[in-house]
Amino acid sequence: MQFQDILRSHIALQKRRDESERRWIAARAQIESGRYFLDPGLTVFVAGSMGRGEMGLRSDLDLFLVATKRFDAAEQARLIKSLDDFNSSLGYPPFSNRRFVKVYDLGDLLRMMGSPHDDEENCFTARMLLLLESQPLVNDGTYEDIRNQILAQYFRDERGKASYRPLFLLNDILRYWRTLCLNYEDLRHDPDRPWWKKNINLKFSRMLTVFATVSSLTVDDVPTKDAFLPVCNLPPLRRLANSLDSLNESSFAKPFSAFLDDYETFLIWKEQEDFDTLTNQEAFKTNARLVADRFSDFLFSVLTSEKIPQVRRKYLVI
Repeated sequence: MQFQDILRSHIALQKRRDESERRWIAARAQIESGRYFLDPGLTVFVAGSMGRGEMGLRSDLDLFLVATKRFDAAEQARLIKSLDDFNSSLGYPPFSNRRFVKVYDLGDLLRMMGSPHDDEENCFTARMLLLLESQPLVNDGTYEDIRNQILAQYFRDERGKASYRPLFLLNDILRYWRTLCLNYEDLRHDPDRPWWKKNINLKFSRMLTVFATVSSLTVDDVPTKDAFLPVCNLPPLRRLANSLDSLNESSFAKPFSAFLDDYETFLIWKEQEDFDTLTNQEAFKTNARLVADRFSDFLFSVLTSEKIPQVRRKYLVI
């Protein structure tokens, strides 16, 4: 538990975890008192900084509404309005990207898996965030059923095979990373969109979410859906600490502490009121690149550790 202990002893990040839990509890209480989303055929989960357990002064809510049954257009409009009202009742700013504000249908999330059309309706993003950085806010049983059905699809070829490896899931997570990289690259062609601000998120929080999970699938043997569920239940930093504890490589202890400091530095940057202006300054960009390179170097060193069986490392490349 050396690396879990290092994470727990990081005071600044622990304060963020405590604040995230406090706000998560408040959000759940508000849903209950406001009698939002009573239908057991749907759930609302939160992703983003609350899902990762790292909320700060300027954090907002990233909410996703997923249903196990079909709602007609009028009912969907009512549910979306409820989502807006709920978000506003907690004092958070309006959702910044309206294209993700919709009712996601479980059937679509399952049917689109592996399809080239997976992200046309943002199903790919919703499914990845559900697995990689989510917390339920209402109807926990529905949330768990949805997650179980999605994971059952990813692990459908397991069937007790001793040689089975969750390559479908691993490849989809890596595809998500590549998709994020391409999407952010596309922003460079739009002068009205804050590309560098998005790029910093890519280099830190997005990278952490993806590769903390990749480390869990690579460092440890994950032969079944039930073996992966505990990984889903952990926020990304704890996921990574668990992998490091499994590796049991003491030489990673000091770099991991520095890695946590670098992540806290990124979170502090995002809290600054002049963050949008800051990301346009060359001196800041130069420093941010140095910190981001150090951050990614640590993740690379973990994933290429010789303590990981070569047969698992192989699939990260080929």
